[in-house]
Amino acid sequence: MGRFDADTETDRVELVVDAIRAHRERNSRFTTLQTPTDADDDPEPWIQFDARESLLNLDCTDEELHRLEGLFDEFGGMTIHERTAPADVDGTNVRIRTRVDDERIAQFVEQCFRRVYERPVDYRLWVTAV
Repeated sequence: MGRFDADTETDRVELVVDAIRAHRERNSRFTTLQTPTDADDDPEPWIQFDARESLLNLDCTDEELHRLEGLFDEFGGMTIHERTAPADVDGTNVRIRTRVDDERIAQFVEQCFRRVYERPVDYRLWVTAV
């Protein structure tokens, strides 16, 4: 994999597809995709993909979880596999089972960052682990 960031929708989707393929070739545990925030006190949104289990993993607030649930009407072949909301943590960890091709996973990831995490149209996406 030669590039590790992108800032247009088309390039971000291609970047995610490339990261997933590199992750599979390396047989690594997961690949992590992340975007910086504008505020110092906000956590940086991230999404991990585990090809061995065909799972996406992400953390969300209650509002973000509601927006995430709205995406499933548009993305068949993806379902929430597990939710974990520890009492001592504000938010929910969500694991999503994927039964679609890499391009569709990448499109879903793009929409998660845009609509769930409310990133602007020109946000920068980084591959931080492959």
